[in-house]
Amino acid sequence: MGLLVSENGYPLDYEIFEGNKFEGHTMLPVMDAFKKKYKMQQLIVVANAGLMSNKNIAALLDQHYDFIIGARIKNETQLIQQQILALGLDDGQSSEIQKDN
Repeated sequence: MGLLVSENGYPLDYEIFEGNKFEGHTMLPVMDAFKKKYKMQQLIVVANAGLMSNKNIAALLDQHYDFIIGARIKNETQLIQQQILALGLDDGQSSEIQKDN
């Protein structure tokens, strides 16, 4: 399922796919459909690591989408892990760490 929410988190629309369809192949068609249907200038993708194959990330970059990826810290390089753990963020705080590629 692809879900479109407002900037306040309210559901606006959704797309549903067959249960046996690989979710990594559904993201870009959903994005394009929402953007076209609602004539959106900016759309920000928020997804878990399961949707973010190298192919999907390359397509998002090529199409100039902004995106946020949820990922496991243990899958990052040791340098990135150290940077994340050194942040010491409190609830509600956020930070950005630049990664190569």
